Amino acid sequence: MRKLFNKKFLIVLLAISIIGTLFVSSVFADTSVDVDPYNQAREFINNADNPPVPFQKAWKDLKPIAEIVMGIGLVVLVCVGSILGIKYMTAGVDDKAKVKQKLIWYCVAAALVVGATGIFNIVVDIASMLA
Repeated sequence: MRKLFNKKFLIVLLAISIIGTLFVSSVFADTSVDVDPYNQAREFINNADNPPVPFQKAWKDLKPIAEIVMGIGLVVLVCVGSILGIKYMTAGVDDKAKVKQKLIWYCVAAALVVGATGIFNIVVDIASMLA
């Protein structure tokens, strides 16, 4: 069965590659465009000399996004924790060991989600003191 699937997959892949090579379009690029990369780079650097965005404005824009990401992370943690808990309660002896291994990684993920939020808040507090 697996050999048949591999053979069909190779035939389909070969057919797609043959069709792809038959319908190649020609590209005639115009090389007469006057482009000076050095002047474009200088212009880009000169435009970067504008004053930076104030911290309070940036924080006002980033705070809702951070709260949404944190909320999504906590909802996912609660759902996964509930599923793992139900699996642990209904599992037999052998399956409980497998669920315990998953619970270890679940605890690591929970620590990362909550820790990332804490680190983000610390960085924001330090930056607000410096600004």
